[in-house]
Amino acid sequence: MNLIESLKAHLTPNLITGVSEYLGESELAVKKGFDAAIPTILGGILHASSNKSTMDQIWDLINQMDNEPSSLENLFELNASESFGNSLLEILTGQKNQAVTAALASFADFKSEASSAKILTLVASFVLNYLKKKVLSEDYGISGLTTWLGGHKNEIQTSVPSSIFSILNLGNPGEMVEVIKSSQPQEFIQTGNNWIMWLIGLLALLSFLWLVMKGCNKNERTDKVGSTVMTVDSTSMKTAELNKNASSQISGIDSIIQAKWALLGNMTKLSLPGGVEINFPENGVEGRLVNFIKDKNKKIDKTTWFDFDRILFESGSSNLNPASINQINNITSILKTFPDVQVKVGGYTDNVGDPIANKKLSQNRAESVTSALVANGIEAKRMEAEGYGQEHPVADNNTETGRDLNRRVSLRVTKK
Repeated sequence: MNLIESLKAHLTPNLITGVSEYLGESELAVKKGFDAAIPTILGGILHASSNKSTMDQIWDLINQMDNEPSSLENLFELNASESFGNSLLEILTGQKNQAVTAALASFADFKSEASSAKILTLVASFVLNYLKKKVLSEDYGISGLTTWLGGHKNEIQTSVPSSIFSILNLGNPGEMVEVIKSSQPQEFIQTGNNWIMWLIGLLALLSFLWLVMKGCNKNERTDKVGSTVMTVDSTSMKTAELNKNASSQISGIDSIIQAKWALLGNMTKLSLPGGVEINFPENGVEGRLVNFIKDKNKKIDKTTWFDFDRILFESGSSNLNPASINQINNITSILKTFPDVQVKVGGYTDNVGDPIANKKLSQNRAESVTSALVANGIEAKRMEAEGYGQEHPVADNNTETGRDLNRRVSLRVTKK
């Protein structure tokens, strides 16, 4: 169970029924409203975290003494704390509040926009309560909280209805991922992991790993959740050669990266149309990409990006490491299964170093990925590569964790 799912777990049948009667709306509409409002509020906070002044305001709301942690089921308690929810909504939506309310009403099929306004306020109050619990239990400061939220970027942004995503401008072109991106939670296959326990372990492990990294005098760079950096020239290497060396290279990957990959979950299988099966970690990007391609309700736009999570490069170069072969092969299988799909691959860096050099590096890395896919039999005309350099950061470049998140390669579907 991921973050969105853990919040939705509070949507008990009794709660849905109670809110349905309270608002005079159908239970189905209420459920859809909550399902969309939860990632919308989280997505707004995540987007606001890049602005220190705005995040300071949210942080103050979280830490108000009267913001007493409660559960979504305690509807009357949340009603009493509506002022916090309204304050958060004002920060996140501003003059766009009416448009967001209307979009949610349309998405959930509410009879009245007043119902969507109420749902947004309740969820905003609940999210503030939830975040206060997280801050207290994990002893987070503001940077710790924003880093933790950044780690859930994909699942949050893939769960926000696209109409609301566009209104709030939750991402810049080439930067973010999508929404109802019916999120990974709603449509992604799970294999019975205890997500909450996994998350607790993840936070503890990451804290330890960053301490280790700070103590190690290494020159290597890592790209988002497993995009590091080792040496092998993939642009000149055939995929067959990558495959040949993959197993030996994986064992040589830095322990930090091995740990990050392990945190993606247990390996699972996904059957593609035509009988092809791919193996990938249960929280890997492949499942979300396939869901997006198959779902006719998911519209193509310039904000729906999927971050590769198991692509490795040599530090400061565009050389692919053979350990990337599993994800390269999986993406190949997906593109072969859906021959009408066309994609764009984007490369990104942090803000360390020369911006011009960073942009060139990001372009070369994006091209390395498309070259590997071409070597696997995907037609070059189906793909485009572009490097954005340090543009469109998804996290704070002033922190080591943020820079790590910003170094990434992503994929966007441009035709399906």
